[in-house]
Amino acid sequence: MHPERNVMVGALRQNAPILSVATFRTWLLSRPEEEHWELIEGVPMMMTPPNRRHQRIASNLEALLNAALKSHDSMLAAYRDIGVNVVSTVPYDPEPDVSVIREDENPDPRYADRFYLVAEVLSESDKDVIESKREIYRAHPACTCILLVRQDRAELMVDRRTTEGWRTQVLRAADELALPDFGLTCRVSDVYRDTPFAE
Repeated sequence: MHPERNVMVGALRQNAPILSVATFRTWLLSRPEEEHWELIEGVPMMMTPPNRRHQRIASNLEALLNAALKSHDSMLAAYRDIGVNVVSTVPYDPEPDVSVIREDENPDPRYADRFYLVAEVLSESDKDVIESKREIYRAHPACTCILLVRQDRAELMVDRRTTEGWRTQVLRAADELALPDFGLTCRVSDVYRDTPFAE
């Protein structure tokens, strides 16, 4: 998720009508190309441009996943900043920082109906919405892994779907990040390469 949110969001949430995903996407067509918006709980939220650390972490993770997927399952690919279609009683139109999808299942070049992994690079401003987004991702039937990646320190939370339900693990810089469903094994610090938190 992009690191800073427009300060008007609090006021918007209190006063704005709840938009459907279809209405939000139609409205998006009227916005300038350089603006970035997500629909959270039915309210459009303008995202400010991500900082360099956020960008580096997300691009590192995308590259690590794609390198692993080439030999593990070449039908899967990791992408930055694509929209994912979710099912929810409250309208959401999220755009995770990194998503793993299958090309043949998602003909729309902008939105993915099925996704298997999503990652959000977190900032302080995400704390109000990340738990609700996490629940939305968990409810998606194809999603098996959610990564919540800190950008203020080398730490990430891994949510994995198991036969017994979702299991959560918190990993730090020296720990191993093992995602066997995606062929990835690396150190957490590899995700933070070229940042102050790389080891």
